[in-house]
Amino acid sequence: MAPIQPPPNMIRIGDFQTPTPPWVPPNVRDQINTVAANGEAGVAHFWDSIGFPPSRSDRTAAATVVGAAAGVVAAGVPTAAVGAVVGGLIGGTIGGVAGAALGTVVPVPVVGTVTSGVAGTAIGAAAGAAIGAGLLGLPAAVGGGIAGGAVGAAVGVGQR
Repeated sequence: MAPIQPPPNMIRIGDFQTPTPPWVPPNVRDQINTVAANGEAGVAHFWDSIGFPPSRSDRTAAATVVGAAAGVVAAGVPTAAVGAVVGGLIGGTIGGVAGAALGTVVPVPVVGTVTSGVAGTAIGAAAGAAIGAGLLGLPAAVGGGIAGGAVGAAVGVGQR
């Protein structure tokens, strides 16, 4: 099965299709559509290869892709947010203490000068938030995608 091209200015993920929101740049929309279409084509090819009729494998693949996307969002986003908060707090504390230990003044454009403790807090919080979001969010997103894809496949297999 070749990847399905969505209608112009639409985002298509399996069975789900919606107009592209104005805040989504065209290159992001195209990446979403390409990844979803290639994934759906691969899943449909698998179902075809084990003997499913093509129309049924297409429906199952579409449901699998929607389920996987929903699982990634449902599990990955909130877990990444928690990781970002916890990581930001830890990183900010470590950065603030390390910066305060330096005891210097740091020039900051537009703001003026700040103590090294304030600068260390800001830098540590940003780094900690990114690390925390990645450490917690990525595994949760993968797990959610697998679980959601399995549920979607089960739903799709049951369609007639």
